[in-house]
Amino acid sequence: MIRIILSIILLFSAAGSVSAAEKAVVFKFLHKDKYEVYVNMQDDFSADTSLLGSISRQLLRGFFSIDRIPVKYYNIEKMDNISFFGFNITQYTVTPKDNDRFKQILWLDDSEHIVKLEIYDKVNTLMFAFSGFDFMTGALHGRHHGGMGKGRGMGGMRGQMRGGPNGFRGDVVGKYKFWDTPEFYNGFRHFHTTIFNKQVFDLSFEDGINRFSVFVKPARGPVEPVSTIVYGNYLFSRIIDDVEYTVYGTVSFGFMEDIINIIHTNINQIMDTAFQGGILTSEIYNKK
Repeated sequence: MIRIILSIILLFSAAGSVSAAEKAVVFKFLHKDKYEVYVNMQDDFSADTSLLGSISRQLLRGFFSIDRIPVKYYNIEKMDNISFFGFNITQYTVTPKDNDRFKQILWLDDSEHIVKLEIYDKVNTLMFAFSGFDFMTGALHGRHHGGMGKGRGMGGMRGQMRGGPNGFRGDVVGKYKFWDTPEFYNGFRHFHTTIFNKQVFDLSFEDGINRFSVFVKPARGPVEPVSTIVYGNYLFSRIIDDVEYTVYGTVSFGFMEDIINIIHTNINQIMDTAFQGGILTSEIYNKK
């Protein structure tokens, strides 16, 4: 019922202003304990230089390949031939088999661009919803596409918090991106590393649809563990042995704690691998 109501809201929010603009971007996300909504009907989306405008442009670049989603971890339901303002749309409902990652509902056009996206956590709370559409030509994404590799999925606001979900700001001294890497943990693959200095770094992982990043830095003092919701994503932070770990993304808090324990147990090898631009795989913790 929540999804149906949201779909109607997105539809009428956009359609009500079609006379003033031929394009529409709408997204709604849970932040802390309340929902926030962003609507943009401008023909030139690049004119909005705000944080939410930047997020909307990133989402508009998103397209998706269902083939990348591991059926070992998800059930996938497909609904074809949905008519949306006269355009043909396919809906995929991607539900995790375990409650360790989020459920996603995607509407894709014939070119696999994301027209609409909804994300729900393990208790079926709506975390994030996005819709971007050109009422004259179909999905907006073609003219905003920013060179992303074929098959790279886009969901939620992952990536928007990289390098500082807990407020850290610093110069980046190294960035490494990877494609089609081996599995690191429970279907997730390491696809991005950002190095700030010899003690501060950020690691990002994805499983074909869900993502999370792990931000590591020296702790500045004793702090209680944090578990909250930020821009439609879970955020979990804790300190172990004077090292602060912050995980941000669309996986459960229990999964985040497991990841922190794996990284901390193998921190020296992980730091060496990350700082050299290497790829993290399960061999790091599955030692024989």
